[in-house]
Amino acid sequence: MEISRASKLLYADNNVGGIDTAPESLPIYQTTAFSSRSLDEVVKRYAGVETGDMYSYYRCSNPNRSALAEMMSVFENGEASFSCSSGMGAIAAVLFTFLKSGDHVIYSNCCYGESLDLMKGKLRDFGVETTPVNIEDLEEVRAAARSNTRIVYTEVVANPLMKVADIDALAEFAHSLGAILVVDNTFTSPISIRPLEHGADIVINSMTKFLGGHSDACGGVITASAGIIKTLDPMIQHYGTPLDPFTAWLLCRSLKTADLRIKKQMSNAAKLAKALMADPHIAAVYHPSVPGFSGHETALKLWGDKPEEMCGMLGVMLNTEDFDKRNAFSKALTMINYAPTLGGLKTTYQQPVISSHSHMPDEERRKIGITPALVRVSVGIEEPEDIINDFINALKAMD
Repeated sequence: MEISRASKLLYADNNVGGIDTAPESLPIYQTTAFSSRSLDEVVKRYAGVETGDMYSYYRCSNPNRSALAEMMSVFENGEASFSCSSGMGAIAAVLFTFLKSGDHVIYSNCCYGESLDLMKGKLRDFGVETTPVNIEDLEEVRAAARSNTRIVYTEVVANPLMKVADIDALAEFAHSLGAILVVDNTFTSPISIRPLEHGADIVINSMTKFLGGHSDACGGVITASAGIIKTLDPMIQHYGTPLDPFTAWLLCRSLKTADLRIKKQMSNAAKLAKALMADPHIAAVYHPSVPGFSGHETALKLWGDKPEEMCGMLGVMLNTEDFDKRNAFSKALTMINYAPTLGGLKTTYQQPVISSHSHMPDEERRKIGITPALVRVSVGIEEPEDIINDFINALKAMD
């Protein structure tokens, strides 16, 4: 009998190799090592580590990490996954494993600030050439191609301006160069879209955000073909960034409710976007569901006419850059708080110019559309009317 992905996810951790019991709830294997009682057993254990049926040392393998990987492979419809200690750990592991001096990367110029730091900083320090592009402009993307291009890197929906990447077209382009397409799916999550099904080679999720969802666990998961994960596995171990058992357990717990939580967040985000479009204090609303928004047509291609299934994030451009007015708005919010993260149960907001993109020169930020008037909103699971009313009432404080 074929069962749905959502139902399959609930039972994915029941079949993790090396666990010979059937607990209703996955135990926490909070141990740094699994011991052996003879040399024969040592040999058998290390052979079992290679096949995923046994465990040895925490950094190399752990049942909780295996369970999380299995669940994420189900979620993203991939062959295999590996979990790291953070989303940035996962991103860095992919880039430093598959790139060498002399290679070239094409990357979205509008994505997570620390991803930009890697592209413009350390990769170049190590002799990797990098070219930023407007990922929505396929002609600009194609013009950036070089004979040494090895990776095309993007987010599905960009942080913080919500630019929407045409994953199908980017995959076709990358593969025509003999390159791989690496996609950060954090803003959208596999509840919304599974990039591997659109031709991506590697998908990365920051588990700290929507998939973790409770603002209490930090992690990142890479999902790809079994061959790619096999290549990444020893490198991640050598970097020392595998996820710890307790956090892996927390994230496994969170994934079992992700479908319920994230669908509510996406629905709420679409409703908030629609409500804010009519407010005179708002100059622009950035969300894939908004007609006229730069990524709207691509969003329709990827999701169809289903705004409630697109994204739990939105960007809002206030009608002023004046700090005092922006500060008055922030003080007038009664339910919604400022937070330097996203994807939690509660609605939060932040301003990229003083948080995620504060390290960028103002001129450079403005070139990609990030100004002091931009507010990034992570929508939670509250009743949508409560979220909308808090924003609308707080905006009046700017008068």
